[in-house]
Amino acid sequence: MRESVPSPGSAARRAYDFAKWAILSAVYEAGDVITEGGLANELGVSRTPVREALLRLEVEGLVHLRPKKGAVVATFSMHDVEDVLEARELVEIHTAPKSYAARDRLLPQVEAVHAEMRQRRNEHDTAGFTDADRRFHELIVDAADNAVLSSIYRMIRERQTLFTSVMIRGRVDRMDEAIAEHDRVIAALKGDDADEFCEVVKSHLRWSVQLARESH
Repeated sequence: MRESVPSPGSAARRAYDFAKWAILSAVYEAGDVITEGGLANELGVSRTPVREALLRLEVEGLVHLRPKKGAVVATFSMHDVEDVLEARELVEIHTAPKSYAARDRLLPQVEAVHAEMRQRRNEHDTAGFTDADRRFHELIVDAADNAVLSSIYRMIRERQTLFTSVMIRGRVDRMDEAIAEHDRVIAALKGDDADEFCEVVKSHLRWSVQLARESH
């Protein structure tokens, strides 16, 4: 089944959503050049919203802008991956106890996103699955109610988006592993032991590092 193409919106949003979907779904592969004119023609918009979209994607680390050449889809090294995962670990482990304390309002939110992950898995939708995975963890960090850490975490997770999509693209088995990992997180969130929840968070992060090493 083909992965779902983003729905219409403002011109800049459409350009951003489409280009990001295309990168994460390997329509545009690492090293490919995306030109403003080509993307504008494909979407039937002017170059201005396309330029805005590509600038936003550069901030997220998905492309590198090249003057007069367009945007080159980013590549990454294992060093890049481990840098991102180390930063992610610092935020998630620090916020876990406070997030656990807010589990009554957090649980229905993460369960809803987890159900979306299962749906995207069944559709073989890499971009949608990756997005739901990111939001699952953002909700947990946000529950700690620290706006600065939430902002930093979003930047970290956007940096992780490209290599996460590469690791799971076409690999339903890895999607299933991620879902099973999140099952454990939710179960610990429902439990009565804050320390156990923190340990499950740490274990999940170790799994993420191992998966990255096996995939590279």
